Amino acid sequence: MTQAQTNLFDQVDCMEVSVIIPAFNAARTITRAVDSVIRQNISSIEIIIIDDGSSDQTYDLCNELALTHPVIRVLKLPTNCGVSAARNVGIQSSRGKYLAFLDADDIWLEGKLSKQIAELKSDNSISLISCNSRMVSESGEFLKVGHINRPPVEGNDSWKTLLIYNFLPTPTVLTYRKLVLELGGFDEKLQVGEDLDLWIKLALRGKVQILKDILVHYYDSKGSLMKRHQVLSHSIVFPMLEKHLVEQKDKLSKVEIRSIRGQHSFQTGCNLFFSGKFLASIPLFLMAFSKGTLPLKSLLYISRALFMAAFSREK
Repeated sequence: MTQAQTNLFDQVDCMEVSVIIPAFNAARTITRAVDSVIRQNISSIEIIIIDDGSSDQTYDLCNELALTHPVIRVLKLPTNCGVSAARNVGIQSSRGKYLAFLDADDIWLEGKLSKQIAELKSDNSISLISCNSRMVSESGEFLKVGHINRPPVEGNDSWKTLLIYNFLPTPTVLTYRKLVLELGGFDEKLQVGEDLDLWIKLALRGKVQILKDILVHYYDSKGSLMKRHQVLSHSIVFPMLEKHLVEQKDKLSKVEIRSIRGQHSFQTGCNLFFSGKFLASIPLFLMAFSKGTLPLKSLLYISRALFMAAFSREK
């Protein structure tokens, strides 16, 4: 922990919530995101926007927003450092008891913060609270509800399910700043999966609570980080998950470890398959088959992937 982090850890919380918004070339959407935070009507709040080396008008626009809304602070990184580094800069500058995360192209719905804060205050064993969400197209069309495809798991063992799939979209999360600082924030070495890594660490510290209400709209952007790194995501995320499996091996049986590896491989294979990455999905289904996870389905997907790759002439 750096000296700066130590000082922040020791300081008395100045307000209730710090909202961390990294922004890279987000001039088109940042006002929409900020407006959704202002509408939360939380009196003790700060909004920290971190301009991550944008080349458009993001920084100037954020400063204009700050003139209108004094709760906004704008930080600027000289070059594009990535979303984890940007969030960490915001976290280190924050002063709230709670931390909430919002991406510059997503929005919160009315009551998101107040409902989550009430739950945290009612149960001090909760380390992280989330909610349901809805994916929205760039044109505003409702696509799917978050909990349909990835059912959330509450309680003290939520981390085990997080080792299989991430059911906590970043804009849904509210947690304690103190805990995030203790855990070192987001791992800046991870191109993707840095949020899942932190959620697992937080879930190991207490209970995960999930509100059933849809309180977040996250937008399906064609140029999103996850989509750009989709084929590589398994090679990046799997070693991170393996590290957690090793660290928590005393809390897991051999059967659980084998099942987690198989289920994660199957889930990732499905993600690639339904994104049209047919050849890339095959090793994942082979891994799932070798671990005994849905062996017939895994073999079926392999044959389908081979057929679709040939049909689509995928390279």
